[in-house]
Amino acid sequence: MSILKCEMCGGTLEIEANGQYAVCAYCGTRKALPQNNTVNNSKQPVDVHSDSGKNSQAEAIRLENERKREEARARAEEAKVRAEENRVIAEAQRLERERLAEKNRIERAKKAKAKGKTFLKAFLSFVLVIAIATLTVTVIIPSVKYNNAVKNVEEQNYEEAYLTFKSLKMFKDSKAQANALLNEHPEIAQIGDIIRLGNFEQDNKTANGKEQIEWKVLEKDENGKMLVISRYALDCRDYHSSIEQVTWETSDIRAWLNNEFYSSAFSNSERAKIKTTKLENRDNADFNTDGGNDTSDKIFLLSIDEATTYLPTSLERVCVATKYAESQGSQLESLTRSCRWWLRSPGTTQYKAASVKVDGFILNMGAPVGIEKRSVRPAMWIEL
Repeated sequence: MSILKCEMCGGTLEIEANGQYAVCAYCGTRKALPQNNTVNNSKQPVDVHSDSGKNSQAEAIRLENERKREEARARAEEAKVRAEENRVIAEAQRLERERLAEKNRIERAKKAKAKGKTFLKAFLSFVLVIAIATLTVTVIIPSVKYNNAVKNVEEQNYEEAYLTFKSLKMFKDSKAQANALLNEHPEIAQIGDIIRLGNFEQDNKTANGKEQIEWKVLEKDENGKMLVISRYALDCRDYHSSIEQVTWETSDIRAWLNNEFYSSAFSNSERAKIKTTKLENRDNADFNTDGGNDTSDKIFLLSIDEATTYLPTSLERVCVATKYAESQGSQLESLTRSCRWWLRSPGTTQYKAASVKVDGFILNMGAPVGIEKRSVRPAMWIEL
């Protein structure tokens, strides 16, 4: 039995029950079937198929079509099953990916937590070390040093005790202990320290008497002798009383320092501590001005060389005048209240003497000896 095909899409044609038409199961095209009752050209009798034959053919076609539809349904069901299987597989893969991602996240979280704990432990250890080091440096070691200094005081090792207290600075009462030792035993003073010796009017209030003179230690030799200079400018005077050629040896200011000042500012016991010093009065190196003869003095002014040696920076040479010196004519810088003070070296000529300006720079060309007053900072070598 032949199978009828659709001329439009090639699909199988299904014969209708009346046997006159066939319909495509896929595209729906309807086609008339050829009939066998046509009369032939020879006009012989037509062989007409019986109804039973027609029904058998239609049934066969119907069964074939049913088989094909069943196969199509089977294929569709199979495709549906495969699609479901693919969906299940895809879902399983997705869940597996999520599980692995969660596992990795948990692992990372664990590692991060472990790393955090490690870092925290390291940080706490570091903090502990710093705390212990700080405690050691700020409390334990200073406490040991402080106790040793106290023991040195008891054993009368005053200089060693002083140096220890001084190094401890603000630990407990170290500063007060150091100051007390220095006031009681000025012989233990070190370079840069301030000691007190003698008295001179400074606050310009004569009713309350003279004030103690403070001296800055510039040098200390192996025998304990100290070179000191007054911390403040104590007076304001002419280098010499008249305008004439003069050296340190012949100046009025030298005479005043070694007589009137020396006698009035110090007691007999204090004068015994002031050493006679042989001074080298060098020429002014920049102008070749003769510095005069060398002298031996108790009290003196620094030379240009000594000022640059013992007070090497301009800041260290800046000096403030006392109220009394201000009343005697010290000219002060408006902001810093610093003053100009004499050196004993000559200037461009012997009509001038060198000095230090308000900013601490040395005026080596000098100022006129009998015209312009300058402040006075006495210096001396002492042995306490």
